[in-house]
Amino acid sequence: MTCIGTPISWLRLELFATSGSDKQIAEHVAACPACAGCLDEIRKDVVALPVLAVPARKQRVWWHFALPALALAAAALLLIVWPRDRAREDRVTIKGVGEVILGVVRERDGTIRNDVLTFLPGDRWKVVITCPPSAGAWVDVEVGTDRPLAPAQIACGNRVDVPGAFHLTGNAPNRICVRVAADAAPAADAPKACVTIVPE
Repeated sequence: MTCIGTPISWLRLELFATSGSDKQIAEHVAACPACAGCLDEIRKDVVALPVLAVPARKQRVWWHFALPALALAAAALLLIVWPRDRAREDRVTIKGVGEVILGVVRERDGTIRNDVLTFLPGDRWKVVITCPPSAGAWVDVEVGTDRPLAPAQIACGNRVDVPGAFHLTGNAPNRICVRVAADAAPAADAPKACVTIVPE
């Protein structure tokens, strides 16, 4: 069986079977037994998938658009209000040296760590200093009111060891500080950087 004119595509017939709104296809199918047979096959096809329903687009309420702008404004306000130069006790700026950062290293039973601030009796501690590589500094270590190490002159760099090591005692937090000066052993009132080591 052949079409009486230009055959209608299978896709157009499927669309017509679901909507039936195209007059031109309706007239052609009424006069053409070949295309009418194809349309019948489409209508009898039990495996055919149901028509895809396109959900209606939801109307967005005003705050959907305002929410990102509010979040951005809150972040900007936080940056403005948040104190940028919060005092960090482990840092101090020294004229003639630059920024000095205090760090500590703990040795316990042969294990060395530089990321802890807790102690047990028997732990050994070293002080490390970070300062601009072009400078040098005098460093005086104090633990509470004690000075377990002699003042030392160091060449600045990244995590430079201060000569010597010490133990922490007691069951209360220990405050380790370094007084720093550029040209000579630091005076008692020299600026200092500190960290607090707490017992486990």
